Formats: sequence, C-alpha cells, structure tokens
Amino acid sequence: MTITIDTTRCIGCGMCAYAAPQVFRVVGKYSTVIAQPAASRDPKVSNAENGCPVNAITVAK
Repeated sequence: MTITIDTTRCIGCGMCAYAAPQVFRVVGKYSTVIAQPAASRDPKVSNAENGCPVNAITVAK
C-alpha cells in the first residue's frame, strides 16, 4: 500500500491524523505520511482517505 497526499489540495484540517494517527501527522500547513502501513488495506487509512474533505489522499495497493 502506498499513500500520497496532494499538498496542492490539502488544507491541513487534521481529519486524517485523527482517523489514523499511526500513519498521518499535520506538519505546518499540510498533512504528511509518517509511516506506510503493511500491504493489507487498513480500515483506518480507508476512513482517512474517504473522509478527506478535499480528496487530497490517494491510496494505491
């Protein structure tokens, strides 16, 4: 699983860091990926991706 964040879209709201704190952290104005999870799809990462208000998170298997 590879997670990317489009910083041109990210508004740094922190929803992803709240949903999956082991994967995301807000640094400055943008969210960042602090750890790529294992290959299996983590439901918390899915929640973060689906809950992003500006669709800045992309998860590829």
